[in-house]
Amino acid sequence: MKATHRVLVVGAGGLGSPVLRSLAQNGAAEITVIDDDRVDESNLHRQTLYTRDDVGRSKIGRAVASLRARSPGVSVQSVEGRFVPDTAMDLLKGKSLVVEGADNLATKFLVADAARLSEVPAVQAGAVRWAGWAFCALPDSACLRCLFEDIPRERIETCAEAGVVGPVVGVLGGLEAAFAIRLLQGERPGGELWHYDALKGSLRKTFVRRRSDCPLCAGEIQDLRMERYTAACAA
Repeated sequence: MKATHRVLVVGAGGLGSPVLRSLAQNGAAEITVIDDDRVDESNLHRQTLYTRDDVGRSKIGRAVASLRARSPGVSVQSVEGRFVPDTAMDLLKGKSLVVEGADNLATKFLVADAARLSEVPAVQAGAVRWAGWAFCALPDSACLRCLFEDIPRERIETCAEAGVVGPVVGVLGGLEAAFAIRLLQGERPGGELWHYDALKGSLRKTFVRRRSDCPLCAGEIQDLRMERYTAACAA
């Protein structure tokens, strides 16, 4: 990989754990990770960067310490907080790509929008119960809004509420890591969507095309107004 590669990872939980380990061990020059949570014992089955000794401690601090111990040569920067509209564009400046591992849809759409406005490739994923998906968007490919349109108005359970099988999250995080490494090596997997169903034992790839009525691809979304991401959540 080139020494100039700089990767932003949003979320250091179940999806972020395999992503961060893979990027650190595969030579990403600089990793910036953002998270605002603390290590919880109930999440250890899927958040594999942490141990029982980390319970109750800052997730971001323990993630950085774990990565530096495993890969002493990697540069890891930490931001303790949430990925929010006010700072999203600044966090993406100079980044080669962003990998999202958030557990809520508002952050997923915010990452997608900010990445497209910043012309930064985005790798995203979601998992719940026994299944999940991983998706890659380039500045000139289909985006998350081409796939899911918008944040649903009805309330959607998070993986913490609905439950998720630890190995499912590991598989989806691994697929995100593979997307990221492919991008950093010069491949262009934009529009690739991977579905994983652990109960069926299936892993299926499809291709998402840009939609003519997608507001993000059509340039109708030009800024990151907070109400765009909070109104649906409040509803």
